[in-house]
Amino acid sequence: MLKLLYSSGGNLVCFQASGMLTEADYCDVFEVAMATVLEAHETFRFYADLSALEGLDETSQWDNGAILAENRDKCEKAAVVGGPSWAGLALMLRDSLPEGSYEFFVDGRHADAIAWVQS
Repeated sequence: MLKLLYSSGGNLVCFQASGMLTEADYCDVFEVAMATVLEAHETFRFYADLSALEGLDETSQWDNGAILAENRDKCEKAAVVGGPSWAGLALMLRDSLPEGSYEFFVDGRHADAIAWVQS
């Protein structure tokens, strides 16, 4: 399950993942929220809490990160928080973002991640 967090606003888009992420999560939540931010702003900032993520549906579009990869030059900063189960998605995010624009935070450092991405 993926949900858009209330801390999203302006050009900052914030997500929290839990359980297994599916194609519907990608198409109905992630892609829609990212498209909305990209339509309204020239650049974006991104926060993802993957600490409760269990995995990805391998038949989904999560593995290619298309909307991020297509707009990588518009990314100001991205902060990702998570634990051991998030490695695959974190690597996909890293490959979809410009070098130096992202930071990974261990589980429990949510406040540090939000502060970093907003700075």
